[in-house]
Amino acid sequence: IMNVFIKSFNRPYYLERCIQSVLQNVVDDKLSIIVLDDGTNPKYLGKIRDKYPNVIIKLSPFYNEKASKIEKFISDGITIKEMEIPTQFWLSNIMECEDKYFLLLEDDFWLTETIDVKSTLELLQKNDICMLKLFYFGNSKIISGTIKELSIDINEIQPKLPIKNQFLFEKIIIENSFRVGSLLSKMNILNDSIVKYYTIYHVAGAIFSKEYYSHLWKDFIGVVDENKQLIKAVNFFNLKKARYAVFKNDVVNTSFSSSATNMFSDIKFDPFVYNHILNEAWFNDELNAMSGYPKDINSGNIADILENKKEGLASVSEWNKWVSRFQNQYQEIGFEINNE
Repeated sequence: IMNVFIKSFNRPYYLERCIQSVLQNVVDDKLSIIVLDDGTNPKYLGKIRDKYPNVIIKLSPFYNEKASKIEKFISDGITIKEMEIPTQFWLSNIMECEDKYFLLLEDDFWLTETIDVKSTLELLQKNDICMLKLFYFGNSKIISGTIKELSIDINEIQPKLPIKNQFLFEKIIIENSFRVGSLLSKMNILNDSIVKYYTIYHVAGAIFSKEYYSHLWKDFIGVVDENKQLIKAVNFFNLKKARYAVFKNDVVNTSFSSSATNMFSDIKFDPFVYNHILNEAWFNDELNAMSGYPKDINSGNIADILENKKEGLASVSEWNKWVSRFQNQYQEIGFEINNE
C-alpha cells in the first residue's frame, strides 16, 4: 500500500490539482491519500470532500486559529503575523501508518508521470533506500555524487559531500565557528557547498522511509529550521550508512508562480489576497485546477482572474514582478524552471 500525505494550507485550487494528479499517476489498488490541512477555509475543504470522498482530511491543532486569522485578514484587513508550523502533527500522522515507506507532497506539487507502487517499493526495500527523490529540476547540485543505475527509471545517488564529518559540517559550514568557512569560500572550495547537502535531504516531493523522516523531524515543535535538519541528515547519513535514490526524470512538478506566504518588501503583492482571489474563483468553478497540466496553471487564466478583481495587492503587474523575483531565487542556485 502507498500512503500519500499532502501538506495543505489555504490553496485548495492546488490541493485539488495535487489530488487529481495522484489519482491519475499512482498505480496502487490500495492507494491511501491523507490531506494534513493547517488552515484552509472549511467551505473549500467541503468541496474537496464532496468531490473526493475517499480522500482523508485531517486538521492540525492550529487549524481553527489559522483559518480564523485568514478570514479576518480578508474581511477586516487584520495583519497575519507569524504562525506556528504543525511539524509534530505531520510527524505523528505519518508515523501512524504501518508501512515502512510513504510519499509526501506539498499542496502545490503534482505528479506528472506514472509511479508503479509495487515495483518501486520492492526496489527501495531491496536496496534499503531511505529517500527516493521525485524531482531535481535539472539541478545537479542536489544529486551530487556518483550515480548508479538501480532500474530503468531510478538511479542511486552515492553522495559526494564537501565535509562528511557532522561536527566539522556544523561548525564550518553551518556556524562558521572556526572562521575558516569564508576563507575556503574565497578559495572556491565551499562555494555552493550547502546546496550539495540537499542530496541527502528533502522537505517533500519524495518517498521517505519512516525511520529517516522521524530522525529529521522528531525534535522540531512549531518551527522548521533547515540548517538543523541538514545537520540531522548528515548524522543519519553517517550513523546508518544511508542510501538515497532519484528518479532519472522528474515525476513531480511544482508552482513557481505562487506561494502560501512568501512576500518581498519592495513588491506590492500579498499572497493571502492573491490566494483568496484564486480560491474563490476555483470554488465558483471559474478556475480549473488542471488548467495547463502537466505544466503550471495557465498564467493567462490567472491574469484574467486578477484583472477582473482589480485588487491593489494582487494586480497583474505586481504579480508578474513577484513571480520574476521568486523564480530568480531558485534559478540562482541551479534550478531549471520551464512551466509555461
